[in-house]
Order: sequence, then C-alpha cells, then structure tokens
Amino acid sequence: MYCYLYDDFIQGNKRFEKELALIENRLTDLGIAGKISRLALFRNAEEMIRDEIDKGVTTVVVLGNDDTVRKVLNVIAESGVVFGMIPIGPKNNLAKLLGIPEGVAACDVLSARRVETIDIGSVNGRKFISEVSVPEFRAEITFEEKFRVFPTSTAELEVRNLSGESNPCDGMLQAVIRADVKKGLLRRSTKEESILPLQSMTIRSEKPIQVFADGELMEGTRFDISVESMGMKIITGKERAFET
Repeated sequence: MYCYLYDDFIQGNKRFEKELALIENRLTDLGIAGKISRLALFRNAEEMIRDEIDKGVTTVVVLGNDDTVRKVLNVIAESGVVFGMIPIGPKNNLAKLLGIPEGVAACDVLSARRVETIDIGSVNGRKFISEVSVPEFRAEITFEEKFRVFPTSTAELEVRNLSGESNPCDGMLQAVIRADVKKGLLRRSTKEESILPLQSMTIRSEKPIQVFADGELMEGTRFDISVESMGMKIITGKERAFET
C-alpha cells in the first residue's frame, strides 16, 4: 500500500500542475496509485506519517526535493517502511545519487521496485542519508573512542554515507578531512586530504560551530555521529551511484 506525500511548495503552484497531473495518471496506469497526503507548515509530518503506517501503508513516496526528504527522514527510517521519491523542482541531489529521474519518469522506477537496504547516518539523533559537512572548523575529533585528531589550522570535514564516492551498504561512514599543511624550506601551504573509514566519531569544539546534515544547518559545540548498518529500505534506479 502506497502513500504519496506532496510537499507544500508544489501544492497550488501552477508551475507544477501539469506535471502532477501526468504523474498521477502514470501512477494509476502502473497500478501503484495510493493515498495522497499533503505536508503543511502547521501540520506535524511525523505524526501524519505514523498515522498512515498504522493504517497499513508499507511504502512512503515523497513528491518534492532534498528538503522534503529531510522533513520525513527520521520517522521513515525508524518505521521500517520502504521509501521512494518522485523528484520535483530544484535541489534534487539525493535523487541523482539514487538514480531516480525527475518528474513523471520516476513513476516507472517506482513500479520496477528495485529496493535496496542501505546504511543510515545519525548526528545528534538526526538521521542523514548523504553526508555531514563542516566547511570550516578547528575542533577536536575523536574516532570511535580510539584516537583523537586536532587540526592545527582551519580544516574542512565531510562524513559521507551516500555521496558517489562512498558505499552506503558497507556498515561504515567515510570521514574526509582537508587541511592546509606547510611543507618544504619555504613552508608553503598545501591542502592535504585524509580519508578514514569509521562507524562513529565525536566532534568537540570550545565555540559553537556550524554543521550541515544533508544540507540542513545545525549549530553546537558537540556532535556525535554514527552509522546504523542496513537501516533503511529505499527504491533506487539503475543509474544509482553505488553498487550493493
């Protein structure tokens, strides 16, 4: 049983009226039409999804973009239902990584129902699919409570789960640290990159820093990041950016 969640930015927007009509007709033709629910500014998305799951929904499909996915990711990952996506509008990087085309073409991917179980990341209890990024920081990083790193200069950090360069099915995250390192007699600064596979890490900073989880801003002085192996069932296309 399918439930389709329409994000509020496509509702009543004439720009998307024709495309939505094509999508709804194609879903009916494919025999996978289902309940339509609409996300709204003053409506609790998680509560709405739980209500639909209690009524027997086994697949939740969002119509929207990366921002839409962030609104519902926690409850979908925790519920164990299958997640699908019909990308509409701008900012659809996640759909590209999953091999899902935009608009009505995504309906055929849903119908093919190529379901993969992938790892899901967590930062301070907030789920993420793609990555956590820290664009500029000087903070202590503890890797799996085994060793610590403290950049001597301002550094960049990415913690990848699904990025096109990491495997979201190996039970590991990939930490990428880029920092300026001075070398040679002239002490010229060059940017070096270190890549570390891990299952958990902690970032500690004396001052608040900005962290982006799948593009969503978080601020604080401590961030606990971990991976839940095989934590989410998701419909993918043939052109997905990873192999299982």
